Amino acid sequence: FFHFPFLSYGPDMLAVAAGRGNIESQGSDAAFLSYQKDAPTLFNRESLYDFTLGYWNGSTRNSALSLARVVRWKLSSEYYFAGALGIGVVDHTTDHLGTTGQFVVRLAFGRKFEKYDLSIGETHYSNGKTVLQWHGPNVGEDFLTLMLAREF
Repeated sequence: FFHFPFLSYGPDMLAVAAGRGNIESQGSDAAFLSYQKDAPTLFNRESLYDFTLGYWNGSTRNSALSLARVVRWKLSSEYYFAGALGIGVVDHTTDHLGTTGQFVVRLAFGRKFEKYDLSIGETHYSNGKTVLQWHGPNVGEDFLTLMLAREF
């Protein structure tokens, strides 16, 4: 009766990422739980939908929820480079994030191992202050993370 084309692609993946804050987020520890689903190709590249719950501690502790589109550039049959761009919301504003609405960017290098996927990446939360010409605090939050995903 209902047709949802995004549900008809490849396997789902659950991913866990953990890492440390860097740049302005030094001293924070972060954890992210993601649900990823294959998506139609984008720019003639493999693509995923990514829904993530995140948390970080430290002086600007926060929780986040985001939805992103991931594009992967295959470097070989196992290795890839990935870029994700999405929108998100954080639990509360801080000295680093002046609004609850955020853009999310993640760049990563990874390797597939059969049903597993391991990557190292940099995640950035920002409200796009420069682009949107908003006048308030927004140095953003940055995390270097190691992510392990498994297809199911």
